[in-house]
Amino acid sequence: MRQTLLLDSSYYPLQMIDWKKALTLFFTERAEVVEHHQNIEIRSTSKSFKLPKVMRLFCKIGDIHQVKFSRMNIFYRDNFTCQYCSGKFIAKELTLDHVYPKSKGGKTDWENIVAACGRCNNKKSDTLLCDSQFNLIKKPFEPKWLSLFLKKLGQSEKILWKDWFNF
Repeated sequence: MRQTLLLDSSYYPLQMIDWKKALTLFFTERAEVVEHHQNIEIRSTSKSFKLPKVMRLFCKIGDIHQVKFSRMNIFYRDNFTCQYCSGKFIAKELTLDHVYPKSKGGKTDWENIVAACGRCNNKKSDTLLCDSQFNLIKKPFEPKWLSLFLKKLGQSEKILWKDWFNF
């Protein structure tokens, strides 16, 4: 695992970065190392450096609490689960569905889009929920940045950074 958790100046987690970017931030004096990976070193022809596990930027980043609306972020928010039949799927087997159909004036936003399997999406078509046989597992919402960030971490990453997050 050669990734580094990048924090802003107030220790708020920003993102996971690769080791090259981490060392670049360190050598250009834009960030400090808070913690190193155990027993992982990056070697050049003449020097060896411990790989940063957690780094903190010296500057504060602007408002990052807004989550970008995207297909993959919808899938992560909904745990790759069809919001109609509760089936778990991989990304390429899921579609996005407008709960309130676009043909009837529904918006494309966090509160009206859910992950749906192709079968359920085709069956629901452009009908309203009240006119269909479907019920939502949970009401769609705009996720908080940190909760979505934690959902995107793999199990091995969660174990690696368990000291930094309260799961």
